[in-house]
Amino acid sequence: MAFDPIQEDALRLVLRSMQRDRVYPLENQAYVEDALERFGTDAGSLIRSDEDRSFHLTARATEIIDYRAPFMSSDEAADAAVANAEALLTEAAELDPKNSDAARMLMALRAPSNEEYVRFLAEGADAQVDAWRALSAQARDPYDREFAADLGLRPALRWLNALSSRALIAGHYTQALAAVERSLELAPADPGDCRFTGMIALAKLERGQEALEEFYENHAQAFLSLRAMDPWTLIARMACAYREFAFDEADRLMAYLVDRYPRAERALYYQTEFPDGVFARVHVEPGSEDELILAISECTVLLQEGLGAPDNAPFAVWVATHPLVRRGVGNVSPADAPGSVRSGLEGDN
Repeated sequence: MAFDPIQEDALRLVLRSMQRDRVYPLENQAYVEDALERFGTDAGSLIRSDEDRSFHLTARATEIIDYRAPFMSSDEAADAAVANAEALLTEAAELDPKNSDAARMLMALRAPSNEEYVRFLAEGADAQVDAWRALSAQARDPYDREFAADLGLRPALRWLNALSSRALIAGHYTQALAAVERSLELAPADPGDCRFTGMIALAKLERGQEALEEFYENHAQAFLSLRAMDPWTLIARMACAYREFAFDEADRLMAYLVDRYPRAERALYYQTEFPDGVFARVHVEPGSEDELILAISECTVLLQEGLGAPDNAPFAVWVATHPLVRRGVGNVSPADAPGSVRSGLEGDN
């Protein structure tokens, strides 16, 4: 699910190694396995250019910011780790000025507000797509064509995905949906799972259950890659059903969600927020409790709406107090209710 920075770093370095050694076909399994083993033991042995090293540093920074710092035992340790990651990103941007991931991540860390970051992303979106189109047009050998068709497209997709998710947080739901549609036009299979943000934006725009179904059908290539319905879609549909007073449908979706995910009841009761990934949506195992927690966090804009939001939003309370949820969590402290663990959002329009 989503973009794994370490895997992507390995794929980039292996492909460039094959290009240098003129290994063909690209499916040479023995060579790939040997190169991946070298990557695991000494990734530096595969690095030959500033471009290679720049992305390698970006992947290392991502590990720190998105996968280590959020779980550190103290704010001081997390701040020190992020400062180290920022230094890696600064070096990455200096080594390769075309590394848009590094530039975008630096802006995410340094922007004075989410609104400023959204403006930065919106203003740079066309340039990212144009850069990928130029990369594709200039590809002359099988290696460059392979790179442009997948790995070379990913930075532009991540840029659009960041724009969609941050615009959603800012309350710019139409802008968020437009960025999702643009990403899906470039990559119908949606390797970055941008479609999930699209579902949330549609629900927040109150387009209704029919609009969500139409979005699902229009982007079937992306959604059909899933083994079962994802939690973002389930929560978005549940929110629409709840808003339309279709409680039988909302109950059905809740039952499916609780049945599909381990310890779903506690996640749905506590509704804990998780920090957004800076590189991309955090990579989690499909069907896992982590995936559900991540989806619930990203669906905060849906849970925290209505009179009493954010501390006592009706939909959040309905989810937390649903009989299936309460049956699973047992006795809990009132202090642990959803409103006590949530933070406010930046946008409300």
